[in-house]
Amino acid sequence: MKFRSFRTTRSFHKWTGFVCSIFFLVLAISGILLMHRDSMNLDNIEIAAKYLPDRYFSHSSPSLTVQSIAVSTQNPQRLFVGTDTGLFHTSDHGKTWDQLNDGLMDDDIRALAISPQDPQIIYAGTSKGIFLSENGGLNWTDWFEESSGLKFTDINALVIHPDHPEILLAGTSGGLFISQDEGETWESTFAGDQYQDSSNILFIKFSSENKSIYLGTPSGILKSLDDGHTWVRKWKSVLPEVLDLIAIDTNPEFIYVATPQGLLKSFNRGITWVKDETFHSQSVHFLVLDPIDSTHIYLATANGLYFSKDGGDNWTATSEDNSILSSGSLLSSITVFREKSQSASTIFASNEKGFYVSNDSGQHWQDTQLNQMAAKGAELLKMDLVKLMTEIHTGRFFGNYVFLLVDIATVGLVVLIVSGFIIGTYRKKVSESKKTKEIMARLTKDESVETIFQIQETADDLSDESHQIHELIEHINTHLTKCKMIYSSKEKKEIEKIEKHIHTIDKKMHHLMERIGEFEELS
Repeated sequence: MKFRSFRTTRSFHKWTGFVCSIFFLVLAISGILLMHRDSMNLDNIEIAAKYLPDRYFSHSSPSLTVQSIAVSTQNPQRLFVGTDTGLFHTSDHGKTWDQLNDGLMDDDIRALAISPQDPQIIYAGTSKGIFLSENGGLNWTDWFEESSGLKFTDINALVIHPDHPEILLAGTSGGLFISQDEGETWESTFAGDQYQDSSNILFIKFSSENKSIYLGTPSGILKSLDDGHTWVRKWKSVLPEVLDLIAIDTNPEFIYVATPQGLLKSFNRGITWVKDETFHSQSVHFLVLDPIDSTHIYLATANGLYFSKDGGDNWTATSEDNSILSSGSLLSSITVFREKSQSASTIFASNEKGFYVSNDSGQHWQDTQLNQMAAKGAELLKMDLVKLMTEIHTGRFFGNYVFLLVDIATVGLVVLIVSGFIIGTYRKKVSESKKTKEIMARLTKDESVETIFQIQETADDLSDESHQIHELIEHINTHLTKCKMIYSSKEKKEIEKIEKHIHTIDKKMHHLMERIGEFEELS
Protein backbone atom coordinates (compact mmCIF):
# COMPACT_ATOMS: atom_id res chain seq x y z
CA MET A 1 0.00 0.00 0.00
CA LYS A 2 1.32 3.42 -0.91
CA PHE A 3 1.51 6.08 1.78
CA ARG A 4 -1.08 8.24 -0.02
CA SER A 5 -3.54 5.31 -0.14
CA PHE A 6 -2.89 4.61 3.52
CA ARG A 7 -3.56 8.23 4.44
CA THR A 8 -6.85 8.20 2.47
CA THR A 9 -7.93 4.92 4.09
CA ARG A 10 -7.09 6.25 7.56
CA SER A 11 -9.12 9.45 6.97
CA PHE A 12 -12.05 7.44 5.62
CA HIS A 13 -11.86 5.12 8.64
CA LYS A 14 -11.82 8.08 11.01
CA TRP A 15 -14.87 9.83 9.50
CA THR A 16 -16.84 6.60 9.13
CA GLY A 17 -16.22 5.88 12.79
CA PHE A 18 -17.27 9.42 13.69
CA VAL A 19 -20.61 9.11 11.84
CA CYS A 20 -21.33 5.65 13.26
CA SER A 21 -20.45 6.81 16.77
CA ILE A 22 -22.96 9.68 16.50
CA PHE A 23 -25.65 7.26 15.29
CA PHE A 24 -25.10 4.84 18.19
CA LEU A 25 -24.67 7.67 20.68
CA VAL A 26 -28.13 8.99 19.79
CA LEU A 27 -29.60 5.50 20.20
CA ALA A 28 -27.83 5.03 23.53
CA ILE A 29 -28.93 8.38 25.00
CA SER A 30 -32.55 8.01 23.86
CA GLY A 31 -32.61 4.42 25.15
CA ILE A 32 -31.31 5.45 28.59
CA LEU A 33 -33.86 8.27 28.83
CA LEU A 34 -36.69 5.90 27.94
CA MET A 35 -35.50 3.33 30.51
CA HIS A 36 -35.45 5.94 33.29
CA ARG A 37 -38.49 7.96 32.22
CA ASP A 38 -40.24 7.49 35.57
CA SER A 39 -37.31 8.32 37.82
CA MET A 40 -36.46 11.39 35.72
CA ASN A 41 -40.14 12.46 35.53
CA LEU A 42 -39.97 12.80 31.75
CA ASP A 43 -43.69 12.13 31.24
CA ASN A 44 -44.53 15.63 32.46
CA ILE A 45 -42.19 17.42 30.05
CA GLU A 46 -43.66 18.72 26.78
CA ILE A 47 -42.00 20.25 23.74
CA ALA A 48 -43.77 23.07 21.90
CA ALA A 49 -44.47 22.53 18.21
CA LYS A 50 -42.31 25.47 17.14
CA TYR A 51 -39.19 23.63 18.35
CA LEU A 52 -39.94 20.46 16.36
CA PRO A 53 -39.56 19.62 12.65
CA ASP A 54 -42.42 20.56 10.35
CA ARG A 55 -43.11 16.89 9.61
CA TYR A 56 -44.74 16.55 13.06
CA PHE A 57 -47.00 19.59 12.93
CA SER A 58 -48.47 21.15 9.80
CA HIS A 59 -49.43 24.61 11.02
CA SER A 60 -52.25 26.19 9.10
CA SER A 61 -54.27 29.34 9.18
CA PRO A 62 -56.92 29.96 11.85
CA SER A 63 -59.69 29.45 9.28
CA LEU A 64 -61.07 25.94 9.66
CA THR A 65 -62.03 23.33 7.09
CA VAL A 66 -63.83 20.26 8.41
CA GLN A 67 -62.60 17.18 6.57
CA SER A 68 -64.06 14.32 8.60
CA ILE A 69 -66.68 13.68 11.28
CA ALA A 70 -67.14 10.64 13.52
CA VAL A 71 -69.91 9.99 16.07
CA SER A 72 -69.68 7.38 18.79
CA THR A 73 -72.43 4.80 18.27
CA GLN A 74 -72.60 4.08 22.02
CA ASN A 75 -72.58 7.73 23.09
CA PRO A 76 -74.10 10.04 20.45
CA GLN A 77 -73.15 13.08 22.51
CA ARG A 78 -69.49 12.40 21.75
CA LEU A 79 -68.40 13.84 18.45
CA PHE A 80 -64.95 13.94 16.84
CA VAL A 81 -64.22 16.47 14.12
CA GLY A 82 -61.11 16.28 11.98
CA THR A 83 -60.01 19.54 10.41
CA ASP A 84 -56.98 20.97 8.66
CA THR A 85 -56.02 22.61 11.97
CA GLY A 86 -56.31 19.58 14.24
CA LEU A 87 -58.71 17.14 15.89
CA PHE A 88 -61.51 18.46 18.09
CA HIS A 89 -63.90 16.70 20.43
CA THR A 90 -67.21 17.57 22.04
CA SER A 91 -69.32 15.59 24.49
CA ASP A 92 -72.32 17.93 24.49
CA HIS A 93 -73.28 18.21 20.81
CA GLY A 94 -70.91 21.07 20.10
CA LYS A 95 -71.50 23.40 23.05
CA THR A 96 -67.93 23.04 24.29
CA TRP A 97 -64.83 21.76 22.54
CA ASP A 98 -61.48 20.22 23.41
CA GLN A 99 -58.53 19.75 21.13
CA LEU A 100 -56.99 16.27 21.22
CA ASN A 101 -53.33 16.48 20.29
CA ASP A 102 -51.38 14.39 22.82
CA GLY A 103 -49.20 12.27 20.55
CA LEU A 104 -51.07 13.33 17.42
CA MET A 105 -48.18 14.71 15.39
CA ASP A 106 -50.11 16.02 12.41
CA ASP A 107 -52.98 18.48 12.53
CA ASP A 108 -54.23 17.72 9.01
CA ILE A 109 -56.95 15.23 10.03
CA ARG A 110 -58.51 13.86 6.85
CA ALA A 111 -60.38 10.75 8.01
CA LEU A 112 -61.72 9.32 11.27
CA ALA A 113 -62.95 5.85 12.22
CA ILE A 114 -64.33 4.61 15.56
CA SER A 115 -64.37 0.90 16.39
CA PRO A 116 -67.96 -0.41 16.55
CA GLN A 117 -66.93 -2.85 19.32
CA ASP A 118 -64.97 -0.42 21.50
CA PRO A 119 -65.70 3.33 21.18
CA GLN A 120 -62.44 4.07 22.99
CA ILE A 121 -60.49 2.87 19.94
CA ILE A 122 -60.22 5.66 17.37
CA TYR A 123 -58.19 5.86 14.17
CA ALA A 124 -57.19 9.19 12.62
CA GLY A 125 -56.00 9.35 9.02
CA THR A 126 -53.69 12.29 8.32
CA SER A 127 -51.30 13.54 5.67
CA LYS A 128 -48.48 11.72 7.51
CA GLY A 129 -50.08 8.35 8.21
CA ILE A 130 -52.61 6.83 10.60
CA PHE A 131 -52.68 7.38 14.37
CA LEU A 132 -54.36 5.17 16.96
CA SER A 133 -55.89 6.09 20.30
CA GLU A 134 -57.11 3.48 22.76
CA ASN A 135 -58.59 5.86 25.32
CA GLY A 136 -61.08 7.89 23.34
CA GLY A 137 -58.59 10.29 21.80
CA LEU A 138 -56.92 11.49 25.00
CA ASN A 139 -53.59 9.98 23.93
CA TRP A 140 -52.41 8.75 20.55
CA THR A 141 -49.99 5.93 21.23
CA ASP A 142 -49.39 4.36 17.82
CA TRP A 143 -48.42 5.79 14.48
CA PHE A 144 -48.73 3.68 11.33
CA GLU A 145 -46.64 4.85 8.37
CA GLU A 146 -44.00 3.52 5.96
CA SER A 147 -42.40 1.15 8.46
CA SER A 148 -45.71 -0.69 8.95
CA GLY A 149 -46.23 -1.16 5.21
CA LEU A 150 -48.22 2.00 4.52
CA LYS A 151 -46.09 3.16 1.59
CA PHE A 152 -48.30 6.19 0.91
CA THR A 153 -49.05 8.15 4.08
CA ASP A 154 -51.43 10.82 2.76
CA ILE A 155 -54.76 9.33 3.81
CA ASN A 156 -57.90 10.39 1.94
CA ALA A 157 -60.33 7.81 3.33
CA LEU A 158 -60.33 5.42 6.29
CA VAL A 159 -63.03 2.86 7.15
CA ILE A 160 -63.46 -0.17 9.41
CA HIS A 161 -64.97 -3.26 7.83
CA PRO A 162 -68.60 -3.47 9.04
CA ASP A 163 -68.46 -7.24 9.59
CA HIS A 164 -64.82 -7.60 10.65
CA PRO A 165 -63.71 -4.78 13.00
CA GLU A 166 -60.08 -5.93 12.91
CA ILE A 167 -59.90 -5.10 9.19
CA LEU A 168 -59.14 -1.50 8.19
CA LEU A 169 -59.14 0.00 4.71
CA ALA A 170 -57.13 3.14 3.93
CA GLY A 171 -57.47 5.06 0.69
CA THR A 172 -54.36 7.02 -0.26
CA SER A 173 -52.98 8.91 -3.24
CA GLY A 174 -51.11 5.71 -4.14
CA GLY A 175 -53.95 3.20 -3.91
CA LEU A 176 -55.86 1.16 -1.34
CA PHE A 177 -54.13 -0.44 1.66
CA ILE A 178 -55.72 -3.07 3.93
CA SER A 179 -54.77 -4.11 7.46
CA GLN A 180 -55.92 -7.44 8.89
CA ASP A 181 -54.58 -6.78 12.41
CA GLU A 182 -56.13 -3.49 13.55
CA GLY A 183 -53.55 -1.37 11.76
CA GLU A 184 -50.31 -2.99 12.90
CA THR A 185 -49.32 -4.05 9.37
CA TRP A 186 -50.58 -2.96 5.97
CA GLU A 187 -50.65 -4.47 2.50
CA SER A 188 -51.29 -2.79 -0.82
CA THR A 189 -54.34 -4.42 -2.37
CA PHE A 190 -54.78 -1.92 -5.18
CA ALA A 191 -51.82 0.26 -6.08
CA GLY A 192 -53.00 1.54 -9.42
CA ASP A 193 -50.96 -0.98 -11.41
CA GLN A 194 -53.96 -2.00 -13.47
CA TYR A 195 -55.43 1.48 -13.68
CA GLN A 196 -52.67 4.09 -13.43
CA ASP A 197 -55.19 6.92 -13.56
CA SER A 198 -57.17 5.44 -10.63
CA SER A 199 -54.54 5.20 -7.91
CA ASN A 200 -55.81 8.27 -6.01
CA ILE A 201 -58.59 6.95 -3.77
CA LEU A 202 -61.17 9.61 -2.85
CA PHE A 203 -63.69 7.51 -0.91
CA ILE A 204 -64.39 3.92 0.19
CA LYS A 205 -67.96 2.62 0.41
CA PHE A 206 -69.48 -0.78 1.14
CA SER A 207 -72.56 -2.25 -0.46
CA SER A 208 -75.70 -2.53 1.63
CA GLU A 209 -74.92 -6.17 2.51
CA ASN A 210 -71.18 -5.44 2.96
CA LYS A 211 -70.26 -7.92 0.24
CA SER A 212 -68.84 -5.41 -2.22
CA ILE A 213 -66.39 -2.55 -1.91
CA TYR A 214 -66.61 0.57 -4.06
CA LEU A 215 -63.65 2.89 -4.56
CA GLY A 216 -64.13 6.42 -5.81
CA THR A 217 -61.30 7.76 -7.95
CA PRO A 218 -60.93 10.81 -10.21
CA SER A 219 -61.47 8.58 -13.24
CA GLY A 220 -64.47 6.60 -12.00
CA ILE A 221 -65.59 3.73 -9.78
CA LEU A 222 -63.74 0.50 -9.04
CA LYS A 223 -65.57 -2.48 -7.54
CA SER A 224 -64.32 -5.57 -5.70
CA LEU A 225 -66.31 -8.67 -4.78
CA ASP A 226 -63.49 -10.46 -2.92
CA ASP A 227 -62.50 -8.03 -0.15
CA GLY A 228 -60.17 -6.05 -2.37
CA HIS A 229 -58.08 -8.80 -3.96
CA THR A 230 -59.28 -8.03 -7.49
CA TRP A 231 -60.89 -4.94 -8.97
CA VAL A 232 -63.08 -4.11 -11.94
CA ARG A 233 -63.73 -0.67 -13.38
CA LYS A 234 -67.45 0.07 -13.39
CA TRP A 235 -69.68 2.42 -15.35
CA LYS A 236 -66.89 4.50 -16.88
CA SER A 237 -68.95 5.56 -19.89
CA VAL A 238 -71.95 6.52 -17.73
CA LEU A 239 -70.17 7.89 -14.65
CA PRO A 240 -66.95 9.61 -15.72
CA GLU A 241 -66.59 11.42 -12.37
CA VAL A 242 -68.19 10.43 -9.07
CA LEU A 243 -68.05 12.55 -5.90
CA ASP A 244 -69.99 10.26 -3.56
CA LEU A 245 -71.92 6.98 -3.53
CA ILE A 246 -74.51 5.23 -1.36
CA ALA A 247 -76.00 1.74 -1.59
CA ILE A 248 -79.53 1.15 -0.29
CA ASP A 249 -80.51 -2.20 1.17
CA THR A 250 -83.16 -3.27 -1.30
CA ASN A 251 -83.60 -6.25 -3.59
CA PRO A 252 -82.05 -5.66 -6.02
CA GLU A 253 -79.70 -3.14 -4.47
CA PHE A 254 -80.24 0.55 -5.26
CA ILE A 255 -77.13 2.64 -5.95
CA TYR A 256 -77.13 6.45 -5.95
CA VAL A 257 -74.11 8.49 -7.05
CA ALA A 258 -73.34 12.19 -6.72
CA THR A 259 -71.63 13.76 -9.74
CA PRO A 260 -70.82 17.27 -10.99
CA GLN A 261 -73.67 16.78 -13.48
CA GLY A 262 -76.30 15.89 -10.88
CA LEU A 263 -77.76 12.82 -9.15
CA LEU A 264 -77.80 9.45 -10.94
CA LYS A 265 -79.73 6.43 -9.69
CA SER A 266 -79.68 2.72 -10.48
CA PHE A 267 -82.38 0.33 -9.29
CA ASN A 268 -80.66 -2.84 -10.53
CA ARG A 269 -77.13 -2.74 -9.05
CA GLY A 270 -75.76 -0.49 -11.74
CA ILE A 271 -77.00 -2.25 -14.86
CA THR A 272 -78.92 0.82 -15.96
CA TRP A 273 -78.90 4.42 -14.75
CA VAL A 274 -81.41 7.26 -14.66
CA LYS A 275 -80.83 10.92 -13.93
CA ASP A 276 -82.82 12.68 -11.24
CA GLU A 277 -84.45 15.68 -12.88
CA THR A 278 -84.63 17.61 -9.60
CA PHE A 279 -80.89 18.26 -9.78
CA HIS A 280 -80.56 18.18 -13.54
CA SER A 281 -77.78 20.76 -13.82
CA GLN A 282 -76.62 21.02 -10.22
CA SER A 283 -73.42 19.54 -8.87
CA VAL A 284 -74.19 17.09 -6.07
CA HIS A 285 -71.38 16.75 -3.48
CA PHE A 286 -72.64 14.50 -0.68
CA LEU A 287 -75.14 11.69 -0.19
CA VAL A 288 -75.95 10.50 3.35
CA LEU A 289 -78.39 7.83 4.54
CA ASP A 290 -80.33 8.09 7.77
CA PRO A 291 -78.86 5.35 10.02
CA ILE A 292 -82.31 4.16 11.13
CA ASP A 293 -84.41 4.49 7.98
CA SER A 294 -82.60 3.93 4.67
CA THR A 295 -85.43 5.57 2.73
CA HIS A 296 -84.44 8.90 4.32
CA ILE A 297 -81.66 10.42 2.24
CA TYR A 298 -79.81 13.72 2.62
CA LEU A 299 -78.20 15.40 -0.35
CA ALA A 300 -75.86 18.41 -0.43
CA THR A 301 -75.41 20.80 -3.33
CA ALA A 302 -74.04 24.31 -3.74
CA ASN A 303 -77.59 25.56 -3.18
CA GLY A 304 -78.03 23.92 0.20
CA LEU A 305 -79.07 20.70 1.90
CA TYR A 306 -81.98 18.59 0.61
CA PHE A 307 -83.95 15.73 2.11
CA SER A 308 -86.00 12.84 0.71
CA LYS A 309 -88.19 10.58 2.84
CA ASP A 310 -89.25 8.28 0.01
CA GLY A 311 -85.98 6.85 -1.22
CA GLY A 312 -85.12 9.77 -3.50
CA ASP A 313 -88.34 10.08 -5.46
CA ASN A 314 -89.05 13.56 -4.09
CA TRP A 315 -86.72 16.18 -2.62
CA THR A 316 -87.24 19.22 -0.44
CA ALA A 317 -84.88 21.73 1.18
CA THR A 318 -84.28 20.84 4.80
CA SER A 319 -84.83 24.43 5.90
CA GLU A 320 -86.26 27.62 4.47
CA ASP A 321 -83.88 29.61 6.68
CA ASN A 322 -80.75 30.25 4.62
CA SER A 323 -79.13 32.59 7.13
CA ILE A 324 -76.62 29.90 8.13
CA LEU A 325 -76.42 27.34 5.32
CA SER A 326 -77.02 29.97 2.67
CA SER A 327 -77.33 29.39 -1.03
CA GLY A 328 -73.96 29.19 -2.73
CA SER A 329 -72.23 28.00 0.44
CA LEU A 330 -70.47 24.74 -0.41
CA LEU A 331 -70.66 22.09 2.31
CA SER A 332 -67.33 20.43 3.05
CA SER A 333 -68.77 17.63 5.19
CA ILE A 334 -72.05 16.28 6.53
CA THR A 335 -72.93 13.57 9.06
CA VAL A 336 -76.36 12.32 10.12
CA PHE A 337 -77.04 10.49 13.38
CA ARG A 338 -80.26 9.25 14.94
CA GLU A 339 -81.06 6.93 17.80
CA LYS A 340 -84.00 4.56 17.57
CA SER A 341 -85.83 6.49 20.27
CA GLN A 342 -85.50 9.77 18.33
CA SER A 343 -88.05 10.92 15.79
CA ALA A 344 -85.73 13.54 14.26
CA SER A 345 -82.15 13.15 13.12
CA THR A 346 -79.17 15.10 14.37
CA ILE A 347 -77.16 16.56 11.51
CA PHE A 348 -73.69 18.06 11.59
CA ALA A 349 -72.61 20.08 8.58
CA SER A 350 -69.77 22.44 7.79
CA ASN A 351 -68.86 25.04 5.21
CA GLU A 352 -66.19 27.71 4.87
CA LYS A 353 -67.91 29.82 7.55
CA GLY A 354 -68.19 27.30 10.37
CA PHE A 355 -69.44 24.03 11.79
CA TYR A 356 -73.17 23.71 12.50
CA VAL A 357 -75.58 21.33 14.19
CA SER A 358 -79.28 20.68 13.72
CA ASN A 359 -81.32 18.59 16.14
CA ASP A 360 -84.52 18.56 14.04
CA SER A 361 -83.46 16.94 10.77
CA GLY A 362 -82.04 20.16 9.36
CA GLN A 363 -84.91 22.58 9.91
CA HIS A 364 -82.96 24.80 12.31
CA TRP A 365 -79.21 25.25 12.67
CA GLN A 366 -76.86 26.47 15.37
CA ASP A 367 -73.22 27.49 15.14
CA THR A 368 -71.03 25.28 17.35
CA GLN A 369 -68.29 27.95 17.68
CA LEU A 370 -65.69 25.45 16.53
CA ASN A 371 -63.96 28.08 14.40
CA GLN A 372 -63.19 30.13 17.50
CA MET A 373 -61.61 27.09 19.09
CA ALA A 374 -59.53 26.40 15.99
CA ALA A 375 -58.16 29.96 15.98
CA LYS A 376 -56.06 29.17 19.04
CA GLY A 377 -55.54 25.49 18.28
CA ALA A 378 -52.15 25.92 16.66
CA GLU A 379 -50.78 27.50 19.86
CA LEU A 380 -51.74 24.39 21.84
CA LEU A 381 -49.78 21.90 19.76
CA LYS A 382 -47.16 20.12 21.85
CA MET A 383 -45.39 16.79 22.03
CA ASP A 384 -44.34 15.07 25.23
CA LEU A 385 -40.63 14.36 25.60
CA VAL A 386 -41.12 10.60 25.97
CA LYS A 387 -42.89 10.47 22.62
CA LEU A 388 -40.08 12.47 21.02
CA MET A 389 -37.45 10.13 22.51
CA THR A 390 -39.43 7.15 21.22
CA GLU A 391 -39.53 8.68 17.75
CA ILE A 392 -35.77 9.20 17.80
CA HIS A 393 -34.98 5.76 19.23
CA THR A 394 -37.19 3.90 16.73
CA GLY A 395 -35.94 5.98 13.81
CA ARG A 396 -39.31 7.54 12.96
CA PHE A 397 -37.90 10.96 13.77
CA PHE A 398 -35.89 10.69 10.57
CA GLY A 399 -39.02 10.10 8.48
CA ASN A 400 -38.60 8.53 5.06
CA TYR A 401 -34.82 8.43 5.50
CA VAL A 402 -34.88 5.96 8.40
CA PHE A 403 -34.23 2.93 6.16
CA LEU A 404 -31.47 4.81 4.35
CA LEU A 405 -29.83 5.74 7.65
CA VAL A 406 -29.95 2.15 8.89
CA ASP A 407 -28.43 0.93 5.62
CA ILE A 408 -25.71 3.58 5.79
CA ALA A 409 -24.95 2.69 9.41
CA THR A 410 -24.72 -1.01 8.53
CA VAL A 411 -22.44 -0.38 5.57
CA GLY A 412 -20.47 2.06 7.70
CA LEU A 413 -19.84 -0.64 10.30
CA VAL A 414 -18.59 -3.05 7.63
CA VAL A 415 -16.35 -0.35 6.15
CA LEU A 416 -15.13 0.54 9.64
CA ILE A 417 -14.12 -3.06 10.34
CA VAL A 418 -12.49 -3.61 6.93
CA SER A 419 -10.61 -0.32 6.94
CA GLY A 420 -9.52 -0.93 10.53
CA PHE A 421 -8.16 -4.36 9.56
CA ILE A 422 -6.31 -2.86 6.59
CA ILE A 423 -4.84 -0.07 8.70
CA GLY A 424 -3.82 -2.53 11.43
CA THR A 425 -2.11 -4.81 8.93
CA TYR A 426 -0.33 -1.90 7.30
CA ARG A 427 0.82 -0.52 10.65
CA LYS A 428 2.18 -3.96 11.62
CA LYS A 429 4.21 -4.07 8.43
CA VAL A 430 5.44 -0.54 9.03
CA SER A 431 6.44 -1.47 12.59
CA GLU A 432 8.36 -4.51 11.37
CA SER A 433 10.03 -2.38 8.72
CA LYS A 434 11.08 0.18 11.35
CA LYS A 435 12.63 -2.54 13.51
CA THR A 436 14.57 -3.86 10.52
CA LYS A 437 15.83 -0.38 9.73
CA GLU A 438 16.93 0.15 13.33
CA ILE A 439 18.91 -3.11 13.30
CA MET A 440 20.49 -2.19 10.00
CA ALA A 441 21.28 1.25 11.34
CA ARG A 442 23.03 -0.25 14.37
CA LEU A 443 24.95 -2.68 12.16
CA THR A 444 25.92 0.11 9.80
CA LYS A 445 27.14 2.20 12.72
CA ASP A 446 29.39 -0.64 13.98
CA GLU A 447 30.72 -1.26 10.49
CA SER A 448 31.47 2.44 10.09
CA VAL A 449 33.65 2.46 13.25
CA GLU A 450 35.50 -0.63 12.06
CA THR A 451 36.02 0.96 8.67
CA ILE A 452 37.43 4.11 10.27
CA PHE A 453 39.98 2.00 12.18
CA GLN A 454 40.90 0.22 8.97
CA ILE A 455 41.32 3.52 7.17
CA GLN A 456 43.53 4.80 10.00
CA GLU A 457 45.68 1.65 9.91
CA THR A 458 45.94 1.80 6.13
CA ALA A 459 46.93 5.45 6.28
CA ASP A 460 49.66 4.62 8.83
CA ASP A 461 50.95 1.80 6.65
CA LEU A 462 51.03 4.07 3.60
CA SER A 463 52.95 6.65 5.61
CA ASP A 464 55.56 4.04 6.68
CA GLU A 465 55.94 2.69 3.16
CA SER A 466 56.30 6.18 1.71
CA HIS A 467 59.10 6.82 4.26
CA GLN A 468 60.80 3.61 3.24
CA ILE A 469 60.61 4.58 -0.44
CA HIS A 470 61.97 7.98 0.42
CA GLU A 471 64.90 6.38 2.25
CA LEU A 472 65.61 4.10 -0.74
CA ILE A 473 65.64 7.04 -3.09
CA GLU A 474 68.04 8.85 -0.76
CA HIS A 475 70.20 5.74 -0.67
CA ILE A 476 70.26 5.55 -4.48
CA ASN A 477 71.30 9.18 -4.64
CA THR A 478 74.15 8.39 -2.25
CA HIS A 479 75.38 5.52 -4.48
CA LEU A 480 75.18 7.70 -7.58
CA THR A 481 77.31 10.32 -5.85
CA LYS A 482 79.86 7.65 -4.93
CA CYS A 483 79.92 6.44 -8.55
CA LYS A 484 81.11 9.80 -9.62
CA MET A 485 83.90 9.80 -7.07
CA ILE A 486 85.28 6.20 -7.20
CA TYR A 487 87.22 4.43 -9.78
CA SER A 488 85.70 2.64 -12.68
CA SER A 489 86.73 -0.78 -11.23
CA LYS A 490 84.26 -0.32 -8.49
CA GLU A 491 81.55 1.14 -10.77
CA LYS A 492 80.09 -2.23 -11.64
CA LYS A 493 79.53 -3.10 -7.98
CA GLU A 494 77.77 0.20 -7.34
CA ILE A 495 75.54 -0.24 -10.38
CA GLU A 496 74.41 -3.64 -9.09
CA LYS A 497 73.47 -2.09 -5.78
CA ILE A 498 71.56 0.68 -7.56
CA GLU A 499 69.65 -1.90 -9.65
CA LYS A 500 68.81 -3.81 -6.49
CA HIS A 501 67.47 -0.63 -4.86
CA ILE A 502 65.47 0.26 -7.98
CA HIS A 503 63.88 -3.23 -8.00
CA THR A 504 62.94 -2.79 -4.35
CA ILE A 505 61.46 0.64 -5.08
CA ASP A 506 59.37 -0.89 -7.89
CA LYS A 507 57.92 -3.50 -5.55
CA LYS A 508 57.27 -0.87 -2.94
CA MET A 509 55.52 1.32 -5.50
CA HIS A 510 53.23 -1.56 -6.64
CA HIS A 511 52.35 -2.35 -3.06
CA LEU A 512 51.77 1.34 -2.39
CA MET A 513 49.34 1.57 -5.35
CA GLU A 514 47.37 -1.43 -4.06
CA ARG A 515 47.07 0.12 -0.62
CA ILE A 516 45.98 3.41 -2.14
CA GLY A 517 43.16 1.51 -3.94
CA GLU A 518 42.06 -0.08 -0.66
CA PHE A 519 42.13 3.32 0.99
CA GLU A 520 39.82 4.75 -1.69
CA GLU A 521 37.32 1.89 -1.21
CA LEU A 522 37.30 2.29 2.56
CA SER A 523 36.92 6.04 2.45
